[in-house]
Amino acid sequence: MKIIIPARMGSKGLPFKNRTLFKYTAESIPNELRGDTFVTTDDSDIMIMARAHGFNVIDRPFCLAQDTTSTKDVLIHALGEINPDPYEDVIVLYLTYPQRSWKDVKSAMEYADSLDFSVNSLLCKKECPSPYLMMFEKGPFGTQVIPHDLYRRQDYPSCFEISHFVIIFKAHYINNLNSNLYSETTVFYGIDDVVDVDLQRDLNQFYEN
Repeated sequence: MKIIIPARMGSKGLPFKNRTLFKYTAESIPNELRGDTFVTTDDSDIMIMARAHGFNVIDRPFCLAQDTTSTKDVLIHALGEINPDPYEDVIVLYLTYPQRSWKDVKSAMEYADSLDFSVNSLLCKKECPSPYLMMFEKGPFGTQVIPHDLYRRQDYPSCFEISHFVIIFKAHYINNLNSNLYSETTVFYGIDDVVDVDLQRDLNQFYEN
């Protein structure tokens, strides 16, 4: 098993948020797994913090540290540096979930192991408002997000919102995932609503909890 922590320096919503949040994820990783943990970053401060926790550092190229860079491209680069076994599990931990514990990660892994087929990738899911009641704005009018003529709520198909709270995939499967890190065969593990820090108000909510 390999653990990858993406931690670029830049952030528009909350400047240097990864520096602020790093310790919460870092301290949740068991000591015996720190040698198999890799931090991909362009931030020299985070490199120092990563090495202090016993993690490996991947010096992320400038071209992979832009606002428009996809996490998938970052992971492909990191896997090229790590060179894991193709069928080895890769766990990706975004720093934006400071409430996440290693128990949460283990629960997601155990869920994948409990299924009666081999899981190539896993993401998390959480409840969300039904998109069958949502509209795109079109001037003073609206257009349905999902075209339908259903009127009874019980007829609406069940929906969920994707969460990157815990990401797991087989190393060889990375090219089958889209830019949001899922495919048609990705399994989804249910979680409660959790704080995902993007703005200062999200960080304030975490501190309040």
